[in-house]
Amino acid sequence: MKDVENNADRRSRRSRRLLEQSFVELMREKGFTAMTIRDITDRADVHRGTFYAHYPDKFALLEQSIRGKFRRLLERELPPDAGWEPEHLRVLIRTVLEHVRSLYGRCSPVAAVDPLFEQSVRDELFHLLRRWLGRLRATRDDRQVDVDTMALMTSWSIFGAAAQWSKSYEGVSVEEMTGRVHAVLTEGAGRFAADPFRD
Repeated sequence: MKDVENNADRRSRRSRRLLEQSFVELMREKGFTAMTIRDITDRADVHRGTFYAHYPDKFALLEQSIRGKFRRLLERELPPDAGWEPEHLRVLIRTVLEHVRSLYGRCSPVAAVDPLFEQSVRDELFHLLRRWLGRLRATRDDRQVDVDTMALMTSWSIFGAAAQWSKSYEGVSVEEMTGRVHAVLTEGAGRFAADPFRD
């Protein structure tokens, strides 16, 4: 019985991998709007029923692809024990800035599904920051703002800064923008508001 379950799990993982690989290839060749589920299943050499066993539609596969790419990027850039520390936060901010610019900085078929990209990246950021802040909060008694609210506000701040920077701040380097966002998140906006002449 266990062998049958293991074989089924292996087949399921293999099917997912083939579908995801086919999707990525077709994104490069045809773009999201032009590709069909039949294109994906033909390329993966699986039945349409196999596709629907894993995904309700191609938008779900796109979302999975976006989340997977972003997770792998964070895993590559951050150490496994990363947390709310100045250097880890700086790496996270820079990684998000570069990732968002890679989408908005080129004419891409993914641009047609910007809201899905934005939501997926913000969600992944939120869950990562909630883990970091949750571990930090476990060592402190301060309960003024709950972890979910802090994670939500921080994820929106980082993503919003990245989206605006990638579209409007051509003269600002990634390092300079990383420093600005990092300073606001670690020092707070109050310090900047208290010094009206600070640039």
